[in-house]
Amino acid sequence: MKVTNIYVIPDTGTYKGGKLFDRWGNLSYFADVTGLEESDGDDADSTYSVKAHTRLPYMRAKGSINVSGHARKVVQGVRGTKGALPGYTVTLADDTEKRNFQYTGTMSCLYMWLKSKAKKDVTLYGKRGTPYQEIPTAAASQAGGLSTDVIVSR
Repeated sequence: MKVTNIYVIPDTGTYKGGKLFDRWGNLSYFADVTGLEESDGDDADSTYSVKAHTRLPYMRAKGSINVSGHARKVVQGVRGTKGALPGYTVTLADDTEKRNFQYTGTMSCLYMWLKSKAKKDVTLYGKRGTPYQEIPTAAASQAGGLSTDVIVSR
């Protein structure tokens, strides 16, 4: 499935970030994506070293042969996906728009990132459709307008 943007949401404190798959380029409507790292979706090729070992030359052989140690190159990211994207579905919604994204990190990290980058008052829905507390625009929350902090009174 063709994806327009794959954003890498950075780790926020103790919360693990991940990749946010934006199929139609809608994340910029909800949040400020400037300075956010973009991934091309291809994993890097890897080289693994295989230790020297013994093996049987054929099934039920009486003696074993020695295989010397060597390097094995693994090529990754050459197959296109047929439709399934990694991660789980998260939904961002405001008064007029409601869009789905695929995300591989923790919901806490995405919530904290949106608190600092939201362009609009947005509601984040988790993978089971559970709404999180509404996230105000980043300018309003930094200026002391709407707050999501818990106030304890006696």
